Amino acid sequence: MIHGNGKNLIEPAGNTGIDPETAANDIRAILDAGGKGSKMLAQRGALLEWAERAGRRYRESFWIAEARIGGLEHLVWNDAKCQLVRKATYGGSFGRTVRFLDRWSLHNKLFGAITKVSGILETANGDFSILIHQEPLLGELPDERQIADFMNLYGFIPLPGKRFAWVGRSLEVAIFDARPANFVLVDGTPIPFDLITLPISQVSGLPISKNPKARAAQRPRTDSGGA
Repeated sequence: MIHGNGKNLIEPAGNTGIDPETAANDIRAILDAGGKGSKMLAQRGALLEWAERAGRRYRESFWIAEARIGGLEHLVWNDAKCQLVRKATYGGSFGRTVRFLDRWSLHNKLFGAITKVSGILETANGDFSILIHQEPLLGELPDERQIADFMNLYGFIPLPGKRFAWVGRSLEVAIFDARPANFVLVDGTPIPFDLITLPISQVSGLPISKNPKARAAQRPRTDSGGA
């Protein structure tokens, strides 16, 4: 399979992109300089100001009507010209905050830097989406056993009571939506491209303690010492 939908599209931001961590830091600097706090309205303004400064503020004329729903957060389409998969956030507030960029920064650090930020897309009704793009991955869907082996190799164990959810053996990172559709089997290895990766400090209701001493006691023991 190909990670994407095989459609041509208008090129909104070149194929260079910006590292999500760099974008997040730049937006936080704008928030700090503005002195307006970091609530939703302030973040919206900072995202648009950042996009304007970076030359990555795009209008609806760049929108591709053939994009398809691609999971919990994005519309997705293939940019065949630039050989990239492009995604635009939709709905809710998560895709309109700096936290969305933090999530992709963490994903890149854990599993390889295939995701970059393209910019901000404004719609005719005054709403906007964060645009990202990724290197395409060619391969088949892995099965759940292959995914489990991969996650164990990377130091994760299943999160009790939640399907497709994992927690780092250090118990500092939680991963959700690790279903086969969010991996591509490349040369026999499942490569993730759209997992929800979060520090456990940002997730409520986990069946693990967030106290440092308790976390140390909860860490699983392995003969090899783990990944």
